Amino acid sequence: MPRTTSQRRHKSFRLFSAFGLALSSLLACGQYSEQDFSTEISAIKAAPKPPQGFPAEVWTQLLTMSPLPEVPADLTNAVADECDAADLGQRFFFDPRFSGALVVESDLGLAGEVGKVSCASCHAGDMMDDRRSSVRTVSIGANFHTRNAPGIVNSSFYTWTNWGGRFSAQWELPLPVTESGVIMNGSRLQTAHVIFEFHRKRYERIFGTLSLDLADTTRFPLTGKPKATAEAANGAWELMSSDDRALVNEIFVNYGKALGAYFRRLTSGDSPFDRFMAGKKNALGDAAQRGAQLFVGKARCSGCHNGPTFTDNRFHNLGVPQTGDHVPASDDGQFKDVPPLLTSAFNSAGVYSDAPEVGAARLAGLTNPMPESTRGMFRTPGLRGVALSEPYMHSGQLATLEEVIDFYDAGGGTAVSGTKSPFLIPLGLSSDEKADLLAFLYSLTGKQVSAKYRTSPRP
Repeated sequence: MPRTTSQRRHKSFRLFSAFGLALSSLLACGQYSEQDFSTEISAIKAAPKPPQGFPAEVWTQLLTMSPLPEVPADLTNAVADECDAADLGQRFFFDPRFSGALVVESDLGLAGEVGKVSCASCHAGDMMDDRRSSVRTVSIGANFHTRNAPGIVNSSFYTWTNWGGRFSAQWELPLPVTESGVIMNGSRLQTAHVIFEFHRKRYERIFGTLSLDLADTTRFPLTGKPKATAEAANGAWELMSSDDRALVNEIFVNYGKALGAYFRRLTSGDSPFDRFMAGKKNALGDAAQRGAQLFVGKARCSGCHNGPTFTDNRFHNLGVPQTGDHVPASDDGQFKDVPPLLTSAFNSAGVYSDAPEVGAARLAGLTNPMPESTRGMFRTPGLRGVALSEPYMHSGQLATLEEVIDFYDAGGGTAVSGTKSPFLIPLGLSSDEKADLLAFLYSLTGKQVSAKYRTSPRP
């Protein structure tokens, strides 16, 4: 299996330190200014003393949650921090021509219509999450999904991508999503042809020359994907030569890596909470300050929502009810999602990774099948911007933050699949305490991602 063009650059990329690479590339892309970095560094050095009323141990824990750091390096994607790659990925993100036929009628179009679903169809708004699916539980692309599309803003900080840990690197995610019959319903051959026809110059600037033979639709059919990942394969993929399939796979992977580079632009920090922790005492009102203390104390939220991204990057069974429009009767979460990650030719430890040893370390300890104890477990989402990302939970089962607080106050729910985490116990919060906790969660809303990154770029 051939390596991608980006893999051949990997050796030179590794000469940079992770911090230096991220810093220099972000400054070059115009995502941050030098002043932004100096402000953040000054805030870290300041480590102000606890305000009046804050126990020292509470303040110490809160200091670990701010400020938002730089996006961690992803050595498995050699173009992760290239500006041209991020720009191309943004173009891919808003292009519906990668999608196949709609299975169900929706606001996107009539069943059977082609080219109606883009990544942005289910990832828009302030946090780039699902703003349009009218059932407001599961998301609707080509068909009804079983889960609600999570936000992409700040998702580059996650160790695992999606609700159940199906992906170990962000560039892996767009590949099954594009070919999924319920999301975009496209194919890798269709992806190669769209890039060849509409994005060729920008693609070649990053990844090298595309084969002119792609114009031969007998040799390279307009659509096709492996039967193992297709609901209605026509055999076009299997009839191609192994060399031609390898060529299309390389294009397909580079499509994912460009999107991964774009995702890294979508970060939001500098929230009122961050400013308060940096010493601006008027950044939080009294209610939010009380809520911050509840967050790490009586409400026990920081047991799972910790660190500057407010997630432990782990998986837990909360006993969330499998109820709501088009929500399946059960969902095995991590138990279901990890096996296809391990068997994927496109995982971060495979031949298409630019640092397979890094990917292998990420996958270490995962098994196929996974232990029964992982059944019904879902990834802890980060809480930055949580007030802007309703509905909540993996299938949008809870409509508001008030419902989420009530859910945790009751000690979670009754597990439909697997065993609920013993960490969840009734909290006994008063109505005033719930209001304070809500005020704190609202204070985690950071600066909006620039509109130039949240809209389709000019042709």
